[in-house]
Amino acid sequence: MSFKGKHYIITGGAGGIGLATARNLLAKGASITLADLAAPATGQLPDDPDHIFFHTCNIRSMKDIEVVVEASVARFGLPDGIVTSAGVDRHHSIFDLTDEEFGEILDINVLGSFRMVQACVRRWRKVPRQTPQGFSVVLLSSVNAVIATPTHTAYATSKGAIAQMARVLAVELADIGVRVNAIAPGTVRTAMLDRLEAERPDALAKIIDRTPLGRVAEPKEIAGGIAYLLSDEASYVTGQTLFADGGRTVQNLAL
Repeated sequence: MSFKGKHYIITGGAGGIGLATARNLLAKGASITLADLAAPATGQLPDDPDHIFFHTCNIRSMKDIEVVVEASVARFGLPDGIVTSAGVDRHHSIFDLTDEEFGEILDINVLGSFRMVQACVRRWRKVPRQTPQGFSVVLLSSVNAVIATPTHTAYATSKGAIAQMARVLAVELADIGVRVNAIAPGTVRTAMLDRLEAERPDALAKIIDRTPLGRVAEPKEIAGGIAYLLSDEASYVTGQTLFADGGRTVQNLAL
């Protein structure tokens, strides 16, 4: 699998799954634009300005996103695809969840992805399809899109919306050569898991017990699935959600 000569924009690229995806694609020859609130820590990525470009971006702002896309096009040319990995996960009982908290999660997880997709497809439709494979979008969903975990009302709603967004956009954008898919990770060793363990010390043991593979994922394992969905090897795959969850959802068990 090669991405030589390709350019991808990754939101949330400073850490976790986004950073792992950047490493994966860079190793395969791609140029990467990272869009996040803060740059990756020193040493997390090679010092390679010919292939790596970071731009500060708040995905709650369409203005920020437009600036990032324009800057990335000026640096590397039109992106061949995008990965929307920026997101938040907060746990609130239905008795305590406020409109503002619910709205913030939807704004970041759902509208943030929508804004980046919209900014790119408006540019993609102006150019002839470059290859039979066209352009590719990968949205970050979650196992929480299909399992019911108490206190995850807002987060689960947002991730279910992402999976449906992928299906609808796959149909709407097919005629301009854009494939749209989602990936639904299970529990991944990221900062989100660290926060969950702090809030619920028993959570990790329960997750592992209910995951057939008996462990949580490393970010690079999810990045591998994202790379596949972006690649020409997946050129006939669109509108799908790839579950990378260690077999957890086939049991239909919630935490």
